[in-house]
Amino acid sequence: MEVDIINHKITEGLSITYQKHTNASDAYVSNTSSIESLVSTPALLTMIVEASCKMLDSLIPQQYLTVGNRLEISHINPTLVGDTITLILTVEKVDGNKILLDIVGADSNGRICLGKYHKVIVERNKLMENAYKRSKDWQ
Repeated sequence: MEVDIINHKITEGLSITYQKHTNASDAYVSNTSSIESLVSTPALLTMIVEASCKMLDSLIPQQYLTVGNRLEISHINPTLVGDTITLILTVEKVDGNKILLDIVGADSNGRICLGKYHKVIVERNKLMENAYKRSKDWQ
């Protein structure tokens, strides 16, 4: 897939502080087990994705969006549902349409996660065309 030169305003050092007061929907629940009093890793990942989009998507042309293509996270400490999670995402590197974010997360008791999030700026229509083409190839 060819890469277009994209005029964006994302710069190294750009940062966002994102906070969420956790609730029951953030707890770990599955078909086999549940820990209803703890915030799940999938909920934490959702917060990271939301924070990154909030920080980046307004800085690119409207016909583009950012998509994650690799997320490396160490969820190192548990958080009780009801606590507030604070995430700090910082743009570590920008290379054309590729963005590397540094992630640090904490709750009221200290650090809960560390990681890196690799994102790419893509054109919405081309992304959807590719998805539909792949779907037809599978049928």
